[in-house]
Amino acid sequence: MARQINFSATAVTSTEDKPIANGTSPQTHITKASKRSKIDYRAQALALRPQRERLPIYSARAAIVREIRKHPTVVIVGETGSGKTTQIPQYLLEAGFSQYGHTAIAVTQPRRVAATSIAKRVAEEVGTQLGARVGYTIRFEDCSSDKTQIKFCTDGLLLREILADPLLTKYSVVILDEAHERTLRTDILLGMLKDIQRTRAAQSANGSAKEGSAGALKIVVMSATLDAERFSEYFDNAPVLYVAGRQFPVTTYFTTTPQSDYLDSAHLTVLQIHTETPSTSGDILVFLSGQEDIENVERLLRESAAHFSPGVPQLLLCPIFAALPPSQQARVFEPPPEFTRKVVLATNIAETSLTITGIRHVVDAGVHKVRGFDPRVGESLLVEPISKSSARQRTGRAGREAAGFCYRLYTEADFAQLPEDSVPEIKRCHLAMVMLQLKAAGVSNVLAFDFMDRPSKRALKHALLELYALDALDDKGELTALGRWMSEFPLEPAYSKVIYASQQAGCTREVIDIVSLLSVDTLFYIPADKRDESNAAQLAFRSSDGDHLTYLNLLRAYTQANADPTWCQEHFVNRRNMRHVLDVRQQLNRLCTRLGMDINKSCGSDLDAVLKCFLSGFFHNCALLQPDGSYRSLSGSQTVHIHPASALFGKKVPAIFYDQLVFTNRLHARAVSAADPFWIAQASPKLYGRLASSVSS
Repeated sequence: MARQINFSATAVTSTEDKPIANGTSPQTHITKASKRSKIDYRAQALALRPQRERLPIYSARAAIVREIRKHPTVVIVGETGSGKTTQIPQYLLEAGFSQYGHTAIAVTQPRRVAATSIAKRVAEEVGTQLGARVGYTIRFEDCSSDKTQIKFCTDGLLLREILADPLLTKYSVVILDEAHERTLRTDILLGMLKDIQRTRAAQSANGSAKEGSAGALKIVVMSATLDAERFSEYFDNAPVLYVAGRQFPVTTYFTTTPQSDYLDSAHLTVLQIHTETPSTSGDILVFLSGQEDIENVERLLRESAAHFSPGVPQLLLCPIFAALPPSQQARVFEPPPEFTRKVVLATNIAETSLTITGIRHVVDAGVHKVRGFDPRVGESLLVEPISKSSARQRTGRAGREAAGFCYRLYTEADFAQLPEDSVPEIKRCHLAMVMLQLKAAGVSNVLAFDFMDRPSKRALKHALLELYALDALDDKGELTALGRWMSEFPLEPAYSKVIYASQQAGCTREVIDIVSLLSVDTLFYIPADKRDESNAAQLAFRSSDGDHLTYLNLLRAYTQANADPTWCQEHFVNRRNMRHVLDVRQQLNRLCTRLGMDINKSCGSDLDAVLKCFLSGFFHNCALLQPDGSYRSLSGSQTVHIHPASALFGKKVPAIFYDQLVFTNRLHARAVSAADPFWIAQASPKLYGRLASSVSS
């Protein structure tokens, strides 16, 4: 190795809370579902029962059920390893909170992989086929039935259910797990569930509830690290239960000096652990900021592993991030072959809920990607330091099965400077989709909505103005028929508007293709040692009109090549992401077909129609060429620069539109295409009426 990373051990981490139950025995693990063609589900459940009964939370089951029965809302703080996520839904099922064929228990998770993996485990413990009594629903995938009694879902999917069933009458209990993450959708759910709970309680009290309805709604808020008092106050002083778990001690190491390149440091630290400890001492989990970081470290480790001496065990590299297909995400749960050590490369998707068997070593880069929004310049996606709370969660991943080790790639002094908790997403993100969902759910005065942490009035008004410009709201601020139609899509409103416009423009096929392509971060990969070859290969797809049509050319060529891996390698195409694009396209096609759209409408060679369609949704992301050769955004009057990876980099066109702005050393526009200024004026006369006049003259 070129250099060594020097660490100092400073602490042995353990957890302490106010217990209502204690335990020291092994906790449950999420395992890959059995592939046997015939499974005796009942026998499987009986075999797992001793593990359930050894969980720390087991002795508290009666107290938990009693408190939930007595109170409309209960806040539960359960240590990592206590078993709260898998067991509490089962305790409520066994206590009769769900009536077969009538009411169900919903359990929300912030991420898809957690919802699917936990559902598989709980189905095994209940003794049922996945999708029967226990199931899950995630974006575009429903593995449940009318008879499902415990349904795991993402918080976004439960929000979508509220659009169809404003009082969630099919659910008797809603469990909000990992509430401390405070995702955008979790915060909206908190406010909507609070209102639904009050409405259903009032109906039950005066006897106006419909026959066969769920009656009063119970809400359970859960997390391993939670500001319990704030949640308790928000839900009218709900009781707080502390459940002690068991986490094995974790020795925490900090670097002795700051690291200038956390990717290189992560790569070297994994090699140090692998070469200095036996492979039987446990697998390695590495926390990185995103897909690009993961792929870079994966490449570095593959190159290093190719030069291992014969006596060094092999590395099994298993990436896991949100955009990865579920089949590939499941690889992290499989045990490694003999004489092989598993290295899981993960985003903060692995911070909570997921238990990956065998992990004893955690490498924490100390960063994550944070979405932000400034009404003047638009969205940004920045790599920022994590909070102390996240750092502790990451450390805890090493102590789930036995004593572990956490290697923090930052100094102890840097850790002391970290904020205690992250800023809630709702206070730093674009709110157009949130406002549209609230309007579609019947919240007329969204400015008065009961947010747990209220966004700024500026951000709320900006979102409403954008929806108005998209014609989703009328002059009175009420939801239009178009707005109702747009709310059917689990997409940002701008993309929904683009798909809607494609019907009249006759280019639905091309628009769905491009929207699917924009669902991933990268379509090409550029190896550092083959940058020139990679750029030359991309020229075959490049369109003079910009990136949107370049992406469309790529997808057409990929389809003609039958997704051949060799073709992808020769053209430096990210095959993993292209497979995800195909999945998203198929899912959008199904949704559009359900809404009565002809998904085969094509504009043929008239690709200007496609660009005009995108302007109907992204008119707010436009910039005009200035006399000095720079571009100035129409919204916010910011100087923007075309990203170096764009097909338009280095070119001058009268106007551009873009998918997003990214802050690096300056403001870069990504996914950029050329536009006629007159098209922009036509796309949103409400905002650009003056531009239309100047273009006409």
